[in-house]
Amino acid sequence: MKKFVFSILFLVVCLGIFAGVYAEGVHHDTLMVAFDREPKSLLPYVSNDTGTAPLTHQYFESLLAVDKDMNLMPCLAVSWEMIDELSYRFHLREGVKFQDGTDFTAADVLYTLEQFAASPATSSVVPIDLEKTVIEDDHTIVIATKEPTPGFLKMCSLDIMGIVQKAGMEADPDGYAQAPIGTGPFKFVEWVSGDHIKLEANKDWWGGEIAFDTLMIRIIPESATRAIEAENGGVDIARITIADVPAVAADPNVNLLLTPILNTSYISFNCSVKPFDDPKVRQAISLAVDTEAIVYAVYGEYSEVARSFVAPTITGYYEAKSEFVGYDPDKAKALLTEAGYPNGFECTMVSNGSKSTAEMIQAQLAEIGIDVKLNVTDFSNWLDAIVNGKQQMYIGGWTVPSGDATEAFNAFDSANFGTGGNRSFYANPDADALLQIIYTEMDESKRAQACADLQQLLADEAVTIGLNIGYNYWVTGKNVSNFEVLPTQSPNYAFITFAK
Repeated sequence: MKKFVFSILFLVVCLGIFAGVYAEGVHHDTLMVAFDREPKSLLPYVSNDTGTAPLTHQYFESLLAVDKDMNLMPCLAVSWEMIDELSYRFHLREGVKFQDGTDFTAADVLYTLEQFAASPATSSVVPIDLEKTVIEDDHTIVIATKEPTPGFLKMCSLDIMGIVQKAGMEADPDGYAQAPIGTGPFKFVEWVSGDHIKLEANKDWWGGEIAFDTLMIRIIPESATRAIEAENGGVDIARITIADVPAVAADPNVNLLLTPILNTSYISFNCSVKPFDDPKVRQAISLAVDTEAIVYAVYGEYSEVARSFVAPTITGYYEAKSEFVGYDPDKAKALLTEAGYPNGFECTMVSNGSKSTAEMIQAQLAEIGIDVKLNVTDFSNWLDAIVNGKQQMYIGGWTVPSGDATEAFNAFDSANFGTGGNRSFYANPDADALLQIIYTEMDESKRAQACADLQQLLADEAVTIGLNIGYNYWVTGKNVSNFEVLPTQSPNYAFITFAK
């Protein structure tokens, strides 16, 4: 049996990925950040969403990490080896402490895997075989999977696989969930809902020294307000939306940071309710929406149309050619008539993004007789609607932090309705069969073909309608350097330095 050994103990030093020590610059008391959404949980595996992961990324760490090019890097594991198709040995970093001073060991890894496997939000991501997962010593663990898992190592870098502290969770689960303790660069201090989240620099972090003492994340839902705060010096860093990019780009007093992310935005449906359980209705809507015009009007030069449910950088990406992809309102009207809706119908579409995007979709669907009521709401209410099946239509976004096909396409697994990621409530035995190949096939060419076949099926059935490929837009003060946002959407605040 061929053994693949990835021994990269010195790679961290060579590349400086965890170069937390700031050689130049000045020390600041506080880094002030403006962010647009609150987490659903303070624990990594409770909710797989883009409000939770960017926060837990700051105080929890996973076995592996990725750099800005999505290359796998050591983190809490310094080396690893694939024993066979169902098992992997990880050698853990020695001398790592949790933020309360206790030792990090393999027992914490196993305990985290148990929580991960039990959580509805994460259990479908990796089929962990807990019975065959074995601790060999305090710093060595063999993790087993129930079936071959091509993207397993990539999954080990996910924020949702952040390692929690076994002793803290077992002693007081509720208390730990409100005041989590990890091994990461920052310590959790407090969360005042609707106002701020406060973290402190972990002075004993194994990754090095941090150039400030306090990380204050202000929750500001309005993008324009976040942008103004950054331009006026009220915050050092702010995440903004496309609407504010032109003004920020023209401001000489701040820097604009555009970061491509493993994300797409799209239109989708609750495929379990009428009339959206009928593919003809979905196909009609797909042909009635001019996505080229919408994306250009909203994003201009700062994005491009999504040609699949996933971004082109995702493993298994395929641009399907379908008669139901494109802009053809006459054909859309004919399909609606075939479906039994010659005069259209009324429905509601929920969104938490660009109101102008929603309004353009609304106007275009009105042309074929569909009267869309808009519910443009905040992130929390939007997520609640689409996870719990309260939506008819929705504008969604899908980020694939691992960059792997398993995580990308399990959003269409009939076993994953709602919390599990299938927010279109789509069920199709053919899709499920293709997904099993994607989940388990170690032959890259066979797996790629299954990915292509699934994307063709999704296009033909118009389960989603691609809008734009994702970018994050951030603004920073001129004195801020070395700020990096990963393609996963998680920011690395720990490496920031300040100009003298």
